[in-house]
Amino acid sequence: MKGILKGLGVTFSTFLRKPVTIEYPDERKVLPVRQRSFPVLTWDFDHDEPFCTGCNVCVRNCPVDCMTAVMKDNPKYAEGTSNRRKIVDKFWIDYARCMRCNICVEVCPFEAIVMDNTWAGHEHSVYDRRDLHMDIDELTKVARSGQLVHPFRPQDNIEALERKAKGEEPPPPSFVGGRPEDRQRQLERIARGEPAAIQEREPEKPKAAASAAAAGAAAAAAGEAEVLSESKIRAKRMRAEREAKAYLDRGEPVPQEILDRIEYYKNLKPGQPAAAPGAAAGTGAAAGEVLSGTNPDGTMRFPPGIGIGPKGDPNSYEKVRARRMRAERQFKELTEKGEPIPEELAKTLYELGSDLAPGGSIWQTLAAQGGGAAAAAPAAGSAAGAAKGAAWTPPPGVGTGPKGDPNSFEKVRARRMRAERRAREALAKGEPIPEDVIQTIKELGGTLPEGVE
Repeated sequence: MKGILKGLGVTFSTFLRKPVTIEYPDERKVLPVRQRSFPVLTWDFDHDEPFCTGCNVCVRNCPVDCMTAVMKDNPKYAEGTSNRRKIVDKFWIDYARCMRCNICVEVCPFEAIVMDNTWAGHEHSVYDRRDLHMDIDELTKVARSGQLVHPFRPQDNIEALERKAKGEEPPPPSFVGGRPEDRQRQLERIARGEPAAIQEREPEKPKAAASAAAAGAAAAAAGEAEVLSESKIRAKRMRAEREAKAYLDRGEPVPQEILDRIEYYKNLKPGQPAAAPGAAAGTGAAAGEVLSGTNPDGTMRFPPGIGIGPKGDPNSYEKVRARRMRAERQFKELTEKGEPIPEELAKTLYELGSDLAPGGSIWQTLAAQGGGAAAAAPAAGSAAGAAKGAAWTPPPGVGTGPKGDPNSFEKVRARRMRAERRAREALAKGEPIPEDVIQTIKELGGTLPEGVE
């Protein structure tokens, strides 16, 4: 009997309770800040652009691959209205695949993505799943409209609680520039007739000087000169180097025209007119102009014919660069110790175009000779063979065979190097150089030691 009365009491108590039903969507229950629906992008009202830079960290960490982002150069950075060099160009999220794991929010280094904790994040009922593919305009709509009142990241709350437990000051606020009060300040700026974005600094000046471009425009139109950007110069130089490598791989001598183009684009400066390839001999510099051992892009500059061999060749760019770096390192070590510089080391620095060469670099010599004509690669068939600081070019008919043939470029080069090494070893021992070694060096266009005819 007692149990029956208790049950009736519970039943009758329902008549006294107030209704808990909410007439959705006219009325909505207040959602907690930690509520998760779907990820959205935040908006920087101070700079009138997304916080997202398109770095793809969230894309790489997404366990279901529901995100895609594309980065681009930020035009507002040059205008001085943004501190972001890169900015997101396109961003897509497939809400049909998203499992709302919050990983993208935790790994984002720029506070650019949060879980939508508003009712707008839950109201995505559609008849076609393809309508759940959200682009950047739809992903930033909640933030741009000011509906994202409390952008939330769990790590912010954790850090705040840890500091509070230690008695420390609370951490600085997150999403600075992306809250509703920042949007209100932006609207006030616009109402005053000011730009939507805050001017952080003065706009950048164009990289290429307009005066230099105007000075060479007429000559460039006539085919006498050209004005190129740094990327164009690099692309043309690499194309010429590939052509030279193709000749060397076939065992053929590199035409002087290609060597001139390589040197021309190595020394061409961005935004400045220069004479056409071949107009200045050797280095491509004007008569009397002193170059340095470093190109405008920071790479090493070598004298004509140096560093143009195929990969693995002693005259390849990689091998020559390694020898020069090693020589420069030895020079600095000896200089710090106050020891004299060996003649062989000084010769290496000079021949490879280093600015550390004692007594002056090869670039000063080339300038005195009128732009480097004396250092140009020797013509095919030269009896002297490989001149100082120039690439070896076999005589006509030598080294023209296919790869693997005794007359191939590789086999001929190996015989020449072997003969030159035997000649140096004989001189080091004080012995005369055998006649067959001298004959081999002459036939293959090699270089005889000084004083040997």
